[in-house]
Amino acid sequence: MRHDLLGLELSMAQAMLQSKGIDPEITVTRSPRRQDDTGCTMRVVYASDDGKQLTVSNFVDPIADGLLENG
Repeated sequence: MRHDLLGLELSMAQAMLQSKGIDPEITVTRSPRRQDDTGCTMRVVYASDDGKQLTVSNFVDPIADGLLENG
């Protein structure tokens, strides 16, 4: 597994791989209870050793959802 890609935003992971000539196949997974992806960021949760397969999922962006307080 490519640990260096885990947790990255999808666009950033794709850019890293494309700079090495890899165009990954992307599989999207989601929580069955979460229907609204507003304010979410697509992040890598699995990357194959060769980087040719990525699994991504939406994660709540705490800034967009106002979950972080100014401090």
